[in-house]
Amino acid sequence: MGKSKNSRMAIVDLWKFIAAVMIMIHHLYYLSPAFEGKDYPGYFAWIYVEFFFILTGFFTYRHFARSDKQENLVRSSLSYTWRKFKPFLPYTTVAITLQYLLSAPYTELLQHSYRKFLYSFADYPLEVLLLGEAHGSQQRLVPIWFLSAMLIVFPLIGLLSQLKNKYLILLISSVYPLFYYGRTTLGNRVWPDDLLRALAGLLLGVFLCVLCDMIREKKLIPHNNTAARLLTAVEIICMLLAFLFIIRADKSLWRVIILLFAIGLSVMLSGRSMTARQQSPVIAYLGKLSMPMFIWQWVVATMVIRLNQLAALPTAVSVALYFVGTLVISAVSYQIVETVKAQRSLPPHDLPRALK
Repeated sequence: MGKSKNSRMAIVDLWKFIAAVMIMIHHLYYLSPAFEGKDYPGYFAWIYVEFFFILTGFFTYRHFARSDKQENLVRSSLSYTWRKFKPFLPYTTVAITLQYLLSAPYTELLQHSYRKFLYSFADYPLEVLLLGEAHGSQQRLVPIWFLSAMLIVFPLIGLLSQLKNKYLILLISSVYPLFYYGRTTLGNRVWPDDLLRALAGLLLGVFLCVLCDMIREKKLIPHNNTAARLLTAVEIICMLLAFLFIIRADKSLWRVIILLFAIGLSVMLSGRSMTARQQSPVIAYLGKLSMPMFIWQWVVATMVIRLNQLAALPTAVSVALYFVGTLVISAVSYQIVETVKAQRSLPPHDLPRALK
């Protein structure tokens, strides 16, 4: 899949960045009344959340499948869940805090209605812990539902991925998504649909990884340039068709889009297509920014809305501030977090040198 064990696939990072930008386009309805009709190209881009679910499920199973450690199933599942979600906390904690401060009812505070002001922060602890799905009210930082729902069901995915019987894993991870996507109306945000939706996407990723492993073990696809070219064509066609259908907002094709995601990601992550050989430090960096972008976009949009309340801005300016502001804040916060992590990992005698 790459030149080294720790190398990143540029094509995966590229699509992660594209997916984050597309979800930002979906959230334009929150930014400005000009988009309230919800018929603009890209509103349907919320379905890229499924892309991230599938991707996460795929890598989760791959982690446990390649692990040689014999651990307690529950302990290893919870430990892996903590390791996966711990990196989100520096971003989510600051973003959620700012969102609560930006949306607090300060007029109530000025009118000495302290109780109502303080009550507006009642759900803050749960949201900071990424457990917004555990309370009944709407989460203040709306995109966090994605992380919250995934966190709650993630240990189940870890347990399933450690089962010894691959055929049992294949059965469970195929039947549930088949029934869920076959019967549900995707996008329904009534509890517990968020949890069920996250579970379906993660299990679909597990199914695809198990299937890819079996195909590779049985050597069903030859190792030659012809096969690589064919797989590359399938991957590109699937991902671009999904992108086109989303831009056109053809909601009747949502099941087709998920199928295209599944096929495109399977080929992409198999490492057998020609795109898997491509590497780019710039694209790898953009891929790393996709996570803070996902978290920060709602806060930046709220900031722009507050600016509009002080001085009316043209829609084009609001949109530019939204996209540029999200990208800049994501890059700055990423750099700060990575610098702190690097300093913590250094031995004490190396710290002065790292600070120079």
